[in-house]
Amino acid sequence: MAVGRRQEMHEPAGLPDESLPVCVNCGAPLAGAFCAQCGERRLQPGEHTLGHIVAEWFEAFSHGEGRLLASLRMLMSKPGELTCEYFRGRRVPYARPVALFFAVNLLFFVLGTVRTFTTPLYFQMNTQPLAQTKQALVLKKALGEKASATDRVETMGDYSALYESLKAEVDAGRPSTTAEVAKRVATSRHPAELKALQRYEQRFDEHTEALSRALLVVLVPMLAGLLWLTLAPLHRGLPELAIFATHLWSGLLLVLLLFGWLLTGVVHLSRWLSAGRVPAVFQNDNFASIAIGALLMVYVYRALRRYFEFPRVGCAVLTAWMLAGLYLSLQLYRLMLFYVTVYVMHG
Repeated sequence: MAVGRRQEMHEPAGLPDESLPVCVNCGAPLAGAFCAQCGERRLQPGEHTLGHIVAEWFEAFSHGEGRLLASLRMLMSKPGELTCEYFRGRRVPYARPVALFFAVNLLFFVLGTVRTFTTPLYFQMNTQPLAQTKQALVLKKALGEKASATDRVETMGDYSALYESLKAEVDAGRPSTTAEVAKRVATSRHPAELKALQRYEQRFDEHTEALSRALLVVLVPMLAGLLWLTLAPLHRGLPELAIFATHLWSGLLLVLLLFGWLLTGVVHLSRWLSAGRVPAVFQNDNFASIAIGALLMVYVYRALRRYFEFPRVGCAVLTAWMLAGLYLSLQLYRLMLFYVTVYVMHG
């Protein structure tokens, strides 16, 4: 008996129980449904059946959808609260910040009616910064080296006149047919050059729409960097501000998406009630710009106020500063989008 007890005393403690199954991933003993060492789930009987696979797909979809919907609701109802929840450690009920941003990005480009970030060629060539430089580059690429400076200037004039007339007809509810547009091009001062510029415009717009979805992500580090420089005296870290910027841009995209739906619905309702006519206020680009600016200002203020808990006056000043930064970021994004599109087309 003494010998047996001495053997028990000298037995190493913590040896695995050979009666327990082991984890197929790391070899540790499994005492439950999951491995305590690596987290691998224990294989259960019947997991390779079609019914089990379908059930797993449904569970993954419903769980991911629930996280996304909860995140979207939080973004719209309580701006800034999602970032608060993230740093409190309550992350399981919500989508991860980067995944949420890309999901909203996809929704915005697939379902949105406001083309704030998809800038067509005409808009690029007629807005600052570097409008004249962009015009010269496009005319050189579209018309070739042999076109004279006079031909380029006159072609640009014909192109602008044609665009403005077509836009006015669309706003009035009387868009021109393809044959009518072709007739106007044929009677212009330089029909061959104008056709070449139109073909270039079509290719450019197709490329820039696809590229805009990927390049939109650069707005997040731009905003995070601006916040970091602004709040440096308060010792706010760049990683923290990057999370806030990701959530903020996700919310702003949602605001733009919902505003576009609302404006489109009002325009269609006005046409239905007034025999195809749309009130002049809804045709004015300034109305949409002012309305969007007001909505974004309210959203940014609420997000800053909830997360940073600054006083109202300080938060209002920071909101104005952030809106100026957002505008500057948008201009830089559009400039980057233009040159990346041209590079992709000719690189």
